[in-house]
Amino acid sequence: MDKLYNEYYSKLFNFINYRVQNKEDTKDILSEVFIKIHKNIDKLDSKDKLTSWIYTITRNTIIDFYRKQKQTPVLQEFEEEKITLEENKNIYDELSSCIEPIINTLPSKYKNVLLLSEIKGVKQKDISTLKNLSLSNTKNIIHRGKKMVKEKLFECCSYEYDSLGNVIDFTKKSKLC
Repeated sequence: MDKLYNEYYSKLFNFINYRVQNKEDTKDILSEVFIKIHKNIDKLDSKDKLTSWIYTITRNTIIDFYRKQKQTPVLQEFEEEKITLEENKNIYDELSSCIEPIINTLPSKYKNVLLLSEIKGVKQKDISTLKNLSLSNTKNIIHRGKKMVKEKLFECCSYEYDSLGNVIDFTKKSKLC
């Protein structure tokens, strides 16, 4: 094991450091690599494959290092995300209170189907049976109705979005909204 350590230490250090670019992290990863080598050296089938086996362990350990970093959110980021989600919920609650009144302004063909589908939560298949429509026709009416509601929402309000496209704020354009 000492021979392996002496032979591969500087090679692996450079290999890892090139990918991680932090000496302390590089040393930690390298220690982990040598522990894995020591624990699993007896599982190696052929000594001819030693170098590729060592570099495979090293690559996998680097990947594990990056995975661990992604899975450990910084508490402050988590708190900021939680606050943002709560603010978005309030905005969506406010906006959702506008939906039913807008639906009620639509032609009855769209209004009745959308009220069933979006407000009462009735399945499209059940709506088609209830209204004596084909399922595809029901889907088209719902699609067109949603499009009309969306257009009216954009006529009524101005929206501000975050980088992911979520609504983070809105302003009513007129008192009639």
